[in-house]
Amino acid sequence: MEDTFKPIKCNEDDVVEFGDNTYKVSKIKFGLSQSSKSSLSYRLQQELNNQRIQLPSDDLFSQQGIDCQILTLGSQRWKKGKVKFNLSIEFYIEDDIEITHTQDLDITESESPLEDLRRMINEGS
Repeated sequence: MEDTFKPIKCNEDDVVEFGDNTYKVSKIKFGLSQSSKSSLSYRLQQELNNQRIQLPSDDLFSQQGIDCQILTLGSQRWKKGKVKFNLSIEFYIEDDIEITHTQDLDITESESPLEDLRRMINEGS
């Protein structure tokens, strides 16, 4: 089954509705960032520990990142760096029809559904 969802970029002032509740994207992002600084980070740390993965930080969503080293395939040595965990909000359009060209938005007179009505009015006068 092919995935028909198409992600779109959301602006801070876009509004998302969940049933009877509507929120600006900026409010949802703020709520996530506040949650990630405390309970969400703690819960993720617990789940990683349950999988025997121990990271040297209490705040996994730290803006500074967590010091680490990486050994990539084909590399001769370890490289120092930082790892950062981020939460993201993605909005997916369910429709698979999307107008991609501005010319598709232009309606010429011959394509107008009112053209026949205009012609009849003009011929009658």
